Amino acid sequence: MAEDNGRGTRRLEPGRTGQGDLDLERTLDRWPGRGPLGQDDLVTRSWAARRRAVCLVIDASGSMSGPGVAMAAVAAAAVVLAAGELMAPGVLAFSGDVRVLQPQGAPRPPADLVGDLVALRGHGVTDLAGALRAAAAQLARAAGGERTTVLLSDCQRTAGDDPASALRGIDRLHVLCPGPEPEPAAALARAGGGISQQVGGLADVAPALRRVLS
Repeated sequence: MAEDNGRGTRRLEPGRTGQGDLDLERTLDRWPGRGPLGQDDLVTRSWAARRRAVCLVIDASGSMSGPGVAMAAVAAAAVVLAAGELMAPGVLAFSGDVRVLQPQGAPRPPADLVGDLVALRGHGVTDLAGALRAAAAQLARAAGGERTTVLLSDCQRTAGDDPASALRGIDRLHVLCPGPEPEPAAALARAGGGISQQVGGLADVAPALRRVLS
């Protein structure tokens, strides 16, 4: 059983601290079948927090020019401002190559980062696989927890490998798609064990983010 608080996942995990609810099944597994149970034989379950590392990947290629890249930048800025230093997500922008706007776990001044985000302009080819490999490299710097990538892209690949082959090191991939053809985004999200959300305008960004990060 697990629950998500937006910055990490809490799970019921067994322990022998004496705190939490008695796990009868595991306790009986430890009992030899005779004699009283000692304190050390009792197995309990309590909530344990597991932090989630998030990397935001923004498509700044030619197919995202105009409203698409603007929505992606606004979405990324919203996550960064909400997270602050508690989550410090990695932030990447890509087209044919990848630009690190914020390294994983190393927050920049919010005004500087948001300024870079809103200055993005769509141009160049779309190498999704290269971007996902760069995201995995950033997430590898995080200490434990689920490694989640949020890709803001229409997923119209024009360069590089099949992006589904570049998911190693990413536990879950969610996609926010501003394009008119959501199926490539949905297929990639399914391959990454996540969900896709189509965003048709700025008003759709916040609800979509809540769905993929909750």
